[in-house]
Amino acid sequence: MPIAPLLQQFVDDELARAPALIERCVAGTLTLLRETKDGLHSSERAHHFAIVELLQRQSAAYQRAFVDSLRNRVVEELGQQAGAADAAAPGASSGLELMDESRVEVDIEISRAMQLIDTTAEWELRELQTFTSTLMGQSHVSAESNPLRPLHYASALWDAAAAIVPTHAQRATLLRVSAGVAAGLLKNAWAAATTRLESKGIEPGVYRTVLLAPGSVPSRNATLAPSPTPTPMAALLASLPGARAAGKPAAGGGAADIDLHALGAEFEQALKRLDEALRHLAPAGGSATADGAAAQGKRLTAMRGALLASAGASNDRQMIDLVTRLFDSMLADSQLPAHFHAPIARLQVPAMRMAMRDRELLDSATHPLWQMIDQIGLAASGLPLAHDPRTAALLEHCNESADELARLSAPDTLACRRALDRLDAFVNAQLRTQQAEAAPAIENLQLAERRERLEQNLIQRLADQMGPMQLTPGIRRFMSGTWAKVLAEAMLRFGEQGDETRQYIKLVDELLWSLRLPDHPQSRQRLIALLPGILQRLRAGMALIALPQPEQQAILDELMAIHTEALRPGGRAAPAELTPEQIVQRMRDEVTSTHSVPQAFSDSVIDISSMETVPAELLPTEDAGADPAQRVDGLRVGERDRLFIQGRWQRVQLLWRSDQALFFLFAGETAGRRHSITRRALEKLVGANLLLPAQTRPIVQRAIDRLGRELALPS
Repeated sequence: MPIAPLLQQFVDDELARAPALIERCVAGTLTLLRETKDGLHSSERAHHFAIVELLQRQSAAYQRAFVDSLRNRVVEELGQQAGAADAAAPGASSGLELMDESRVEVDIEISRAMQLIDTTAEWELRELQTFTSTLMGQSHVSAESNPLRPLHYASALWDAAAAIVPTHAQRATLLRVSAGVAAGLLKNAWAAATTRLESKGIEPGVYRTVLLAPGSVPSRNATLAPSPTPTPMAALLASLPGARAAGKPAAGGGAADIDLHALGAEFEQALKRLDEALRHLAPAGGSATADGAAAQGKRLTAMRGALLASAGASNDRQMIDLVTRLFDSMLADSQLPAHFHAPIARLQVPAMRMAMRDRELLDSATHPLWQMIDQIGLAASGLPLAHDPRTAALLEHCNESADELARLSAPDTLACRRALDRLDAFVNAQLRTQQAEAAPAIENLQLAERRERLEQNLIQRLADQMGPMQLTPGIRRFMSGTWAKVLAEAMLRFGEQGDETRQYIKLVDELLWSLRLPDHPQSRQRLIALLPGILQRLRAGMALIALPQPEQQAILDELMAIHTEALRPGGRAAPAELTPEQIVQRMRDEVTSTHSVPQAFSDSVIDISSMETVPAELLPTEDAGADPAQRVDGLRVGERDRLFIQGRWQRVQLLWRSDQALFFLFAGETAGRRHSITRRALEKLVGANLLLPAQTRPIVQRAIDRLGRELALPS
């Protein structure tokens, strides 16, 4: 669908104002950084001084990076709204990248900046969305209608900081300060934009409630709770206009069994005409124009009126009215992608047929038909892109099932159960296909888990071996960190009994012996004989794990100084014996140091000293005591979730988890796109409420609740 001209004009106008906005943001950020510097410690003052200096010197580059990033992200957003087949997520890449703790900390910082902007300018943003919904031709108010979202501004601020600030911690500090300034500026900017649109004669959309984009603001309660007992549909039936005058429903609270043949040919023809219209239903927000959508709505209204008129008894009309309202509520659900409206709509006529003859349909939300709709809604929520091959395959299957049920003159529970079973089998087959396609990635992650487990075991063994020895900190870190990696890699590549592996293991004993060499001529002669082999194996081992050349040279220089001193007669004093208390303390220090060194992305972007500057209202409150490890342990293969990663919320499905639950592989929103994440990174995301279930309530239950609220409103 082409972008609405009025919306494009609005976006172009706002992007043209972005340079002035970021210029004022830079001025405000510099002021805040200078003011807060006086109350900081010396290390923190130097931290802020460096940011101020860089921001002053490279202000033009900072502003340019912000404007470019914002424009690119908004253009991508518009491309996705237009249904472009090649529209990709901003910043998305095709390769598989392992996301560890330091990488997800970037996303946590961006999400906090996004929440700060959203909270500060919440009212202005919601008001603006009523106008952008009109610009898009929507009949309801939706956050998706506004491509200029807080997330894009927060991400652009991070990109701007990354363009001029060299260290991660300084980027995070700059983002937090600048986001607070930008929030106030955007509050005024969005209010001014609303005024401009109103002055042009744009009328705001019908403001019932803002349908927030799934994941636009993380929920404070991310715990998966079981859905409560659904509101009985019989109660909704009693709430319909005219229900009291029609009398009480049949015994049992549901619909009485009805002979459809007794309703006459007129009713059957009306059902067929409605089914034919629903077969060619154009989804809201799809390719149809506003006039076409209005005409379609009028036709459906007329057909439903004819259907009600031909139903006869008032109780029959109320059941038809209830089913119609319920399906309208489901089709208005913002969590159901528009391209899945057709199969849901096609199930309306089978639902009417069953409601007229089977009271079980209206007595329980666990009827196979409702379960089938819930399954479609859940699977569709994870496939928001209409041009995804997975979406097309699922949509084809759903359309075939809906068509099969619609053709039945008397659909029943058994037919719905068969359709539900086929849908479950299809969804499971799609999952297995994706797992098969991800086999190379899964194999690499399995190898990574084996490597990590080996490293941890070797670290502990080396720590025990070095515990009573007096070694320099550099040598101790090298042996317990770098050489543990070498041994683990050798065991995986050559086998635990391979010649290369045995040589690297033997090196440990020889090297540690050389570092506490007795002051004796024979010992010095033996060291001279061993040194060439030791150095050769050291270089080979460091090359095996591709240790950077400067780090290789640093350890070789340190060993050279120690061995030079050892080879000098009388040059080394006898090592003092360590007390048991010193040995225990040395082992504790060893364990502490090995946990922080070997991580792949070792530079954390979270500045611990400035964490208290995060606004308290943005931090989780209700689930503060929840254990993220329990949530991660509860993840199951096939589960669909919403994950904030790479600067945006994404719909993902868990494809695989390793045996020890150290690595997880998710399928992304785009076909072939996958995300591999470490356990520690997932726990950080859970702790920040950035891993949420795809749906906390099924689509049928949401429709029942929504319809119940509407019927409870005074007329």
